Amino acid sequence: MAEDTEDETREEGAEGEEGEEEAKKGGLKKMILFIGLPVILVILAGVAGALFFLGGGDEEVAAEGEYGEEHGEASADGHGEGYGAEATEEHLAELFRFEEPLIVDMSGPDNRSVLLEVQIALAYSDPDVAELLTREDVQILLRDEYVDFFRALRVEDIDGSTGSHRIRMELIRRTNLVLAPKTVDGVLLPSFVMQQ
Repeated sequence: MAEDTEDETREEGAEGEEGEEEAKKGGLKKMILFIGLPVILVILAGVAGALFFLGGGDEEVAAEGEYGEEHGEASADGHGEGYGAEATEEHLAELFRFEEPLIVDMSGPDNRSVLLEVQIALAYSDPDVAELLTREDVQILLRDEYVDFFRALRVEDIDGSTGSHRIRMELIRRTNLVLAPKTVDGVLLPSFVMQQ
């Protein structure tokens, strides 16, 4: 009987040791799951954020390739020719500003009338565009395109920087359609006033 008690105690001890080992293994798995996995996720999020915000190496290489051939070689005194007067004139855009602001009657909130007064300036670097923009028939076509576009807008479409960006992109598109095959480089809105 004493032997039976000793055997049972040994078996219980062995089972207890196995249970402790399983508990330690289970605790280790939980530790890896609850500590290791979040650490890995934080590292991955950091890498993704760094790539998103600090990325752009390809654009810099492309820009160097685009302008790299135009840079002059350095002279003996260490000063390079770089962008001279000729190159500067090529890369600077000229501005064409319509003489009169564009005034458009828009539909505002609660179907109230809202007047929009916009001064538009076009940036271009092609001298042929300057000739086109001085023609009265081209100016009339452009103003007509702009009026059609602004009349289709709602006041909510204009709000914020996103609205301003969309307006500029659409004005560039419509301008380039009228001037095709010539194009403008950008559209500036020096004055943009809504009156209710």
